[in-house]
Amino acid sequence: MSAPGARSSETRERILATAASEFAERGYAGTSIGDIAAKSGMGKGLVQYHFKAKADLAVAIVQATFAKAPFANLLDETVPLTGIAAIVASIRGVSGAFRDDVRVRAAVRLVREYQLIPVTFPTPYLGWMDKVAGSLREAMEAGEIPPGLDVEREGWHLVATFNGVQETSHRLTGREDLPERIEEMLARVLPVLGVTDVGKYLDV
Repeated sequence: MSAPGARSSETRERILATAASEFAERGYAGTSIGDIAAKSGMGKGLVQYHFKAKADLAVAIVQATFAKAPFANLLDETVPLTGIAAIVASIRGVSGAFRDDVRVRAAVRLVREYQLIPVTFPTPYLGWMDKVAGSLREAMEAGEIPPGLDVEREGWHLVATFNGVQETSHRLTGREDLPERIEEMLARVLPVLGVTDVGKYLDV
């Protein structure tokens, strides 16, 4: 990459990082291009050179977040995980991202506030649901859970249950207790799926 190209990429990344922090803290309505320019230490015109409108920033953050690990179930494991182990690792990975990754927090808040934003966002969680369903299918084939499970339905419910837990944790403790609540969630849902050796997958 040329030096000007590298600088342009670095500038764009700096803008996105600042925008994510502002969106996560203030929401879409509470954030302006001027705020992002001031916080990033660059002129408003330079921000608008890369992103013509605030909505363009919102779309870039949401699209990048839901296309990357851990939502895509890319877990950076030396030996790829499968079945129940993959589901547990994915849920823990997403939980950690919700708590610790400002871009994930920004994307989640932006999706929640979609009615305020004049764009169409990609539908969140569908890819993750599909990956969880695939891992459930692997678990059935490996004998980790009984046969006959409706994997698409259970994948939907696992992701929806996670989302309810993280949202409640966010409202009550700012997600400080999210790791503990996720372990409690896993202790409840794994037996429902028919996992016999539940303790093999739990941290509690």
